[in-house]
Amino acid sequence: MLLEAVVNSLPMAVGVALSPLPVAAIVIILMTARAGTSAPAFLLGWVAGILVIGSVVFLVPGLLTARGEPTQVSGIIRIALGLVLLLLALRQWRSRPAPGMPVKVPGILARLETIGAINASITGFMLAAVHPKNMVLNVAGAVAIDAVVQGLATQYTALTIFALIASLGVGVPVGAFFIARRKTAAMLGHWKDWLIRNNVNVLVILLLVFSVLITARGIRILAAV
Repeated sequence: MLLEAVVNSLPMAVGVALSPLPVAAIVIILMTARAGTSAPAFLLGWVAGILVIGSVVFLVPGLLTARGEPTQVSGIIRIALGLVLLLLALRQWRSRPAPGMPVKVPGILARLETIGAINASITGFMLAAVHPKNMVLNVAGAVAIDAVVQGLATQYTALTIFALIASLGVGVPVGAFFIARRKTAAMLGHWKDWLIRNNVNVLVILLLVFSVLITARGIRILAAV
């Protein structure tokens, strides 16, 4: 059951880990004078956001049967989440800058250069639990876990594994920074510029891919019920 839950939720965890906006945020924080305290705080807030979303989903009744199989409710939830991701992809595509126009830096990134540890943790939490794309993927991941796993201990073990995988995108830069601070400075600058320039394109691709995956899974569950 645990392995099945981890495998079923893995695509969503990878989607969260590859989110360009949180990665750009942690890169910017790592380039500030307070990186030593703000970066770990951001990471803790990020993980807390994922765990809170999962805990809320686990409180929703009717996602599994007595045999631990997905129910019609979980199938409907997946289809709804897939449609939300599709709408978000269309919204992002329409908001992309015209060819030749400068890329607008997201407001949340512009405020990070002077951020402290408390605000960094709040920002990490918000990007994980409130940012629409990440919230939907975290919900979908928790639904995938809850639909096949019974027992809080096993559920939270699977959710912790999900959170660790989903945190690789922000965790790897933090780890690299503390291991080789001087060598990572130039690399972080290149990452930041690339992520800001390509934020919309990467986000649209991720949203479309996971919209298809989650919707298809929901349809298969409804067909099997």
